[in-house]
Amino acid sequence: MRGEQTNDVLHALCDGRRRAVLQLLRNRTEPISDEEVAIHLAATDAEKRLLDVTESELAGWHVSLRQTHLPVLEEAGLIDWDAEVNAVSISTHPALQNPKLERIIETDGIDWDGILGALVHRRRRIALSVLADYDTALSRVALARAIVEREPGTETADADPVEDCCAALHHVHLPKLAAVGLASYDARSGAVSYRGHPLIENAEWFDLHLTEAPRAVLSVAEPSQDIWRLDGRANVIEHCRALCEYADEELFLLYTDEDLVEAACLRCLQDAVDRGVDVYVGTQTQAIRDRVREQVPDVTLWEPQRDWMNMPPEREKVGRLLFADREAIMLGTLSKHNDHGIQNETAITGVGEDNALVMLVRELLGSRVDHLDEQSADFLEGIPF
Repeated sequence: MRGEQTNDVLHALCDGRRRAVLQLLRNRTEPISDEEVAIHLAATDAEKRLLDVTESELAGWHVSLRQTHLPVLEEAGLIDWDAEVNAVSISTHPALQNPKLERIIETDGIDWDGILGALVHRRRRIALSVLADYDTALSRVALARAIVEREPGTETADADPVEDCCAALHHVHLPKLAAVGLASYDARSGAVSYRGHPLIENAEWFDLHLTEAPRAVLSVAEPSQDIWRLDGRANVIEHCRALCEYADEELFLLYTDEDLVEAACLRCLQDAVDRGVDVYVGTQTQAIRDRVREQVPDVTLWEPQRDWMNMPPEREKVGRLLFADREAIMLGTLSKHNDHGIQNETAITGVGEDNALVMLVRELLGSRVDHLDEQSADFLEGIPF
């Protein structure tokens, strides 16, 4: 592990080559050789087909992976790597289910390296968290004092922790934050202010507890043993995307509200189809069926025959259900419309064959899911949903 002040996960992610490794492994269900990883990365880097990668290009990437990048990812707990049998796979680290980090891994063409490099050190994250609470600039001394109050283990008998922190801010941390556009720093006057960044939506980025469990699974989730709760439409949509990408063989979906079937959702379904995933979409809403049929014609559409999704109007109603490879589940509910006509969405989610929520849904559906494409009236009447 690196020093106490350095976050291993962010350190691993602050290099685009390591993010590319994770992006590749996330789409594999079985371990692959590090040589295969090297071939894919070399092809992407040179914008070539896999067959056109030269031996020298492959050798360069292979050495770099084995000597640098795979050890860093393994130390952070993001991959499982057995160098002796030459097998590498994605790990079950809870940070890999954090929607913010998922977006970092999956989004290309953005200079995440500098941003994540600035966020690697805990003191810099605390500094940004403090600055984000103020509309005006703080003095360097005031910022150092606030950091010392929040930062554990800064008191020493031989030195003034505020003075030490102030010096470190001036010489190391504030220049790094200013360089990537996260903060403004006038070294002459000592004034520091939070600038924000178009890639950082809010100050929650600065309070990521990526090494803690179970909250690290999702920064917006509340733990209840092995079942998690998501709040807010944006977070639910983000997890929908993650589940669509999680599926390797089968994706089972139910929708009750046309507004839930956004363009991004349809793109995820098409991506799943393109990967060879069998996609089944069930809904009682004709408009949803028409839209899906038009834009993703290769999915199997069906109409649930039981009105299980319509709860009493004074309560929340089920909005969507996603079931990926029969081992990852999300069930979303919609609130009543508020005074502005907006519905909030929340969801519960679970992952793993032995997860309680997954087991319940799998038991309810049973073997009927195997024959969704038959579409017979008798069969559809037998679906418990």
